[in-house]
Amino acid sequence: MKIFKTKNNVISYTVNKATASECYISVDAGEVVVNAPWYFSRKQIQTVIEEKRKWILNKIEEYQKANKVYTDKGTIFILGAAHQVCLYYKNINTPSINLINRNIEIVLPNKYKKIEVSQILKILIDKLYQTVAEQEVERAMEKTRLLLGYAPEDYEIVNVEKNIIAHCSSEEQKIFIGSNIAKYDRNIIDYIVLHEFCHLKYKIHTKNFWKIIKKYMPSYERYEKVLKDFSY
Repeated sequence: MKIFKTKNNVISYTVNKATASECYISVDAGEVVVNAPWYFSRKQIQTVIEEKRKWILNKIEEYQKANKVYTDKGTIFILGAAHQVCLYYKNINTPSINLINRNIEIVLPNKYKKIEVSQILKILIDKLYQTVAEQEVERAMEKTRLLLGYAPEDYEIVNVEKNIIAHCSSEEQKIFIGSNIAKYDRNIIDYIVLHEFCHLKYKIHTKNFWKIIKKYMPSYERYEKVLKDFSY
């Protein structure tokens, strides 16, 4: 699953590469599929999606209106915004999850109606967090690299314990970021990445450590308050 972001909408989509000479989009059961020639780049695909954005969102809305029966599973946060989790059952073979506007649409096969699905929902939502985190951390890493002039040897998005959101191994010069970072807005994500970059030079929170933080992010204390229950 890939995600395309615009100012007011998020469109998740699947790409099928083929030998066809043209790129075209289909929306079936609320799922967006991009059929593209094998040589099409991600940027070219996103350009096509942007051109068809209104049509795609209209098709998704039509599908949602025609399939109003769903179970409200509460809300979760993606990039700092609350999203309603909607569970649907359809005549499909495998579960799917889509992020559409402020809704998280989870579609399960009809055969799952008779079983407890809480663990399945958790796996799907964790997968969504992982996808969002990968894209946002990559953005923040590049931004911070350009800001500070140095970067870790490597970084990895991982599943972590509830009270941990990031960790830096100064020996390996590697940063580990929890996929739960996807819950927070971009300012907080940028702060967490900056914080871990600083740990590449300072293992502990020394005076010089906070001096660098304050230089590049003067309002860091507000983010510290949000993250006060986490280890990073």
